[in-house]
Formats: sequence, C-alpha cells, structure tokens
Amino acid sequence: MKRVAALWVISVVSLAAYAGGMPSNVPVRIEGAGIESGWFEGRTDVTREGCTVVKLSKATKDGYILLSLVAVNRLQQKDGAGWRDLSVADLRAREPKSCLVEGSD
Repeated sequence: MKRVAALWVISVVSLAAYAGGMPSNVPVRIEGAGIESGWFEGRTDVTREGCTVVKLSKATKDGYILLSLVAVNRLQQKDGAGWRDLSVADLRAREPKSCLVEGSD
C-alpha cells in the first residue's frame, strides 16, 4: 500500500510540474506585451495553481521579472546553440482558465 501511495504522489507532482504543457526550469526567451520590445531570456516555472510563468533573467525597464503566458507574444525554447519557436496559443490552450486572466502571475 505504501508503494501505491508513493507512486500516486510522484504522479501528482509530475502532473503539477507539466500543468500547462511546459515543464519548469526550461530555458526560454520571450517577446512580451506591455513591456519594451526585444527578447528577454529566462526560465519557465509552474505556480502552485498550475499556471506556466516565465522568470526573466533580467528585469524589464519597469521592473517585471515574472510573466504569465497572458503577457507573452512570442516564445522560443533553447535548442542546442539556437532557439526553436513554440506556439503560445497551444500553451495557453493547456493552461487552467484562471491562469489566463491579467495579473495571474
């Protein structure tokens, strides 16, 4: 019975880490809405509520360091020496509805 419980806990933790279809700690860069133009590098994270967010390596000029997918126009994942485009629309479609509201980060 203990093994079943342990497997269940591992499964729940794994599901939480991939809540929006993107695991935590993935190197990405974004172009955002409501921030200055240009690419911002950072890493993905998944909140306790299951929302995918990007933790920026460097703050924007207005001091933002954490952006939800609502504020992301373009997203690229580090792929070897380059970058690979990801569909923000597809990622948003996998997010819980509560994550798609302004200020959910």
